[in-house]
Amino acid sequence: MTEPAGPAPRASVIVPFKNEEVTIPLVLDSLARQAVDFPYEVIFADGCSTDRSVEVIRAHPLNARAGVRVLPLPPENHGMNVGRNLGAAAARAPLLVFMQADVRIRDPDALARTVRMLEEPGVVATTFVGLGAGEDFRTYDFWGQVFLARYQGLRCENDFDTKFNGVRREVFERIGGFDDRRFPYGGEDFDFRVRLAAAGRIVETRVEVEHLHGFGKRHTWTGLLRKYARNAECMGATTPVYLAHLGQEPGYLRTLAARLALCACCLAAPLPWTWPWPALGVLAFSIAWSAATYRHVRDPRLAVVPFFSVAAMYVFTAYYLRGLLGGRVRVKIENPMQ
Repeated sequence: MTEPAGPAPRASVIVPFKNEEVTIPLVLDSLARQAVDFPYEVIFADGCSTDRSVEVIRAHPLNARAGVRVLPLPPENHGMNVGRNLGAAAARAPLLVFMQADVRIRDPDALARTVRMLEEPGVVATTFVGLGAGEDFRTYDFWGQVFLARYQGLRCENDFDTKFNGVRREVFERIGGFDDRRFPYGGEDFDFRVRLAAAGRIVETRVEVEHLHGFGKRHTWTGLLRKYARNAECMGATTPVYLAHLGQEPGYLRTLAARLALCACCLAAPLPWTWPWPALGVLAFSIAWSAATYRHVRDPRLAVVPFFSVAAMYVFTAYYLRGLLGGRVRVKIENPMQ
């Protein structure tokens, strides 16, 4: 990739993506509205897209405001964390901001505030406030609403999952970046945050970030099950990291106990001599898991959700245990929602 001309940027925004022509305008518009008095660049790490994502990026007005580059990732290895690491290696700025390809930021001071925080003594990284789909929820199709219902009304303070996190580049390089061997396709956030916290202070910016997962796309029940499989494997693979740093994740033992209880119920339910208790346990977990769907979704197809929820419990069990026993994330999905 040719080194761009112009003044050295103060911040490099890194966005990994693959086939996101529908959602990537959210990022482009968010960055174009930023009110900054310093140069910045945006590096889009392309995981071998086959749609019009690259054309959408190159045609956007952001190109006139910032240094925009598309970094092609190698076909044999183009996971999200590979994209983040290669994007950071290509960055020219001393400050990095990691962003995802399906988020919207309305605050025009978000980038400037993140940069100011990162330049404070002893600060190595920043967090944000994570929001659910909000007013956009009703624009999703049925299965999209089923997926997002659990995040309706969500306000996750002090969030760190690469939707809009700033990191000092020299610290990023010193701690070895993201672990793209164990977590090439997800599950890296907590591990990365733990290593950052050992290097210095992680501070809040109060920047509000809306996560519009699968915005404008078609969703299917099979696609959601693939998404849950990937998430479950991430949860299983990261369990040792959480157990080693319980002080940074209060309440994790309760979460772990619930996950293991679900796995035990799913494994025991097919055994005739255990009836009916494990089967009732699976049903109870599926009802609790789907409660938000019944609160927020208005559609006759809700009748199929109980069956879908039970299937999701078994998918979770299979892939959570695979991640727990295997210690890494192997589920690779091109489009997790379809």
